[in-house]
Amino acid sequence: MACLASALLGAALALPAAANPHRLDDSQSYTVPPNVQMQWLPLKPGQPFGQGMEAWLRVNVRIDTGPWAGRSGRVYMVLPSDQASRVEAVWTTQGRLLAGRLLSGERALVYAGPIPGPTLQDQLQVRLRANPDWTSNSRRLDFHFELDVD
Repeated sequence: MACLASALLGAALALPAAANPHRLDDSQSYTVPPNVQMQWLPLKPGQPFGQGMEAWLRVNVRIDTGPWAGRSGRVYMVLPSDQASRVEAVWTTQGRLLAGRLLSGERALVYAGPIPGPTLQDQLQVRLRANPDWTSNSRRLDFHFELDVD
């Protein structure tokens, strides 16, 4: 029994610590264009409803990482879920951040390693897609960034 208890304790200590994310200031980031109009995707033969809505935009990302410069960690892009249609974001980058995919209610890794300095910057090309139940002419998506420090 003592052997089993030691093995369980050893396994518990080997697990990573629970994440304690810090929300990062990305107020200097901006989108081009500043307001994006979702467009209906084309109908496909035999489908009674459209495939949903889509929009493309560029995001100039500037994240304040000053308090953590020189430390190591992981930066995540977060899209909280809401009561409206589910949204998918797929993006490419210019290389400082990682390309990826994110659904509402999730977070996706965009950087891992030493925090290089007071700001983390990149440019993202983003495709947003929403289900056909998208009902709003105007909707704000509340993307933000979080840091888990090692």
